[in-house]
Amino acid sequence: MNDKHTILIIDDTADNLMFLGEALSADYRIKIATNGEQGIELARKDPMPDIILLDIMMPGIDGYEVCRRLKADKHTLHIPIIFISALNTEDDELQGLEAGAVDFITKPFKMQVVRARIITQIELLEMRKELHAARVKAEAASQSKSVFLANMSHEIRTPMSAIMGMTDLALEDDTNSEHKYYLETIKLSADSLLALINDILDFSKIEAGQLELDEHPFNLAEAIETSIRTVSILSQEKGLKILLDIPHEIPIAVLGDSLRFRQIILNLLSNAIKFSDKSPIRVGVTLEETLDDKVRLRISVADQGIGIKADKIGDVFSAFSQADSSVSRKFGGTGLGLAICRQLSQFMGGDIMVESEHGQGATFSFTVVFGISETERLAKKETKDLKKIQIMPLRILLVEDDPINRLLIRIVLERLTHEVIEAVDGIEALHILLKDQFDLILSDIQMPELDGYSLARVIRACEEGKEIEAEIASALDVDLVEKLRDCLQDKHQLIISLTANAMSGDKEKCFNAGMDDYLTKPIDKQEMLVTFKRWLPEK
Repeated sequence: MNDKHTILIIDDTADNLMFLGEALSADYRIKIATNGEQGIELARKDPMPDIILLDIMMPGIDGYEVCRRLKADKHTLHIPIIFISALNTEDDELQGLEAGAVDFITKPFKMQVVRARIITQIELLEMRKELHAARVKAEAASQSKSVFLANMSHEIRTPMSAIMGMTDLALEDDTNSEHKYYLETIKLSADSLLALINDILDFSKIEAGQLELDEHPFNLAEAIETSIRTVSILSQEKGLKILLDIPHEIPIAVLGDSLRFRQIILNLLSNAIKFSDKSPIRVGVTLEETLDDKVRLRISVADQGIGIKADKIGDVFSAFSQADSSVSRKFGGTGLGLAICRQLSQFMGGDIMVESEHGQGATFSFTVVFGISETERLAKKETKDLKKIQIMPLRILLVEDDPINRLLIRIVLERLTHEVIEAVDGIEALHILLKDQFDLILSDIQMPELDGYSLARVIRACEEGKEIEAEIASALDVDLVEKLRDCLQDKHQLIISLTANAMSGDKEKCFNAGMDDYLTKPIDKQEMLVTFKRWLPEK
């Protein structure tokens, strides 16, 4: 195989073609065209040229137009073009570069100059190829990492769902104070483990560029107060008061991602409580700048805890780092929390900083840029007590391959007076659908035989009279599919996914598969009931 680079020479003068061709043929594979149209045609044929040497003044279309057409074609866009022309003004050269050329050589030329320019462009070409290969390899690695994280999320959250759910059920039933203490300890440890898992997943999402902000109007003070209430049990256990100061000039309603905003505050508050034994912890909000329809806010969390040594302050926002190895031994944690806070605040147009004196506490503050909501005041979201949400008794088909999670979810649903039929995978669920009718299908995503996505696609295709995707259809019995079409046509079966996947895009995958709604594991009973209420009538 000839491993020489290919050069296409486009020139209407035979002497130029002969001279350049003979001079370069020892080192390069040469293709020759005597006019622009022929040159464009040869540029698109294999072997495609690595470099094009192009004259300007030619009959038919000139070199400028040839260059523009080649740069407009996705197949020839990246081929370097060097003009070789008798035109020698600055305007000629500028016009050539504007047309897309990488270089301009004026006739008469020295062959050494042409060779040097060609060598330079080939070196750049090889570098671009190496960079492209590296990028493709990096993207493949990133994709593999995303798949690994999604699988790990599922594998970790599935048993966590069972541990936390069964503990909650036991706490509801057990009145023995000693047993209750043991169960509460298990629940506290499970909550801590889930927080660590979420930190690792969040950091991985950020690294993979998968984190997306969900901007919406929300009540700023309410978001901060909710965060304080969330950690109130921990602060009360240590006898710590949390004081909040929000000046009157702070806007009531803003546009931003309230969930990620609260995540930063929760992390800073949790750290302040963890490292403090002295009250109070102060949370403050200041208005730094008003930018047309946006505001820049600074939120600070100040404690009177152990503080940070001066030589360690620069490390606290680094991933997997804590101020001192003894800190992780005494207080625990992944060392990811503050790194995530920094990334989130930067995502929201701000940054984070810390001021501290060892032994005298620390003040962490972060800035965010929020839009100003057109709604002057946001009504507080109506929240319903778990016991007040009463859904009509339902017939539910639960599709879940993990036996412990099946048991947990069935117990929860039956305690809420719902009837539950179980299936261990999508294939069994389809056979059950032929014989019975349900108000709702709760389906896991990752299952053997037929996963949750495929199950939803089969049901929707049968309901709408559409063809089932070939890859999915190959796993199904033809007779089963025909019976399903007769059974499900022109109906709409409510399907809600139960998934331990927590990566960016998982929710969209569920909706694209045809599911109506989405619940993540570990299952939150309140969230599940609110989701049911969205689709089904109350008593």
